[in-house]
Amino acid sequence: MNAHDAALPPEFADLEPYAGWALATETARNHKRIECTQAEIDAFVAALLPRLDAICGYLDAYSLDALPAEAQQLLFLLLSVAEASPSSEGYRAPSVPYGYDSRRFQAQETFPLRPRF
Repeated sequence: MNAHDAALPPEFADLEPYAGWALATETARNHKRIECTQAEIDAFVAALLPRLDAICGYLDAYSLDALPAEAQQLLFLLLSVAEASPSSEGYRAPSVPYGYDSRRFQAQETFPLRPRF
């Protein structure tokens, strides 16, 4: 599922400009961060951080195994802000300064204990 498959829940319509960050895999989220400018990352993180409690509260009403499509999109945004916030709050760059190219890391996207959505 990607950002264009489902809208966000109506309570989070203000976050629709960031729907392109609603990515289903760790690899896609990592690549999105690396491909964005620092200004884009900062804007995304600044929009999501004040809403984290509301997002978590909304998602807590569902089991991970039975998330409606709108809630999945919200979960994917939450996971993306976890991916992007170190860039915004820590090293102030889309990729880790003096680090290895994280695109070389192959995430295990089919890990057996991963939630099924």
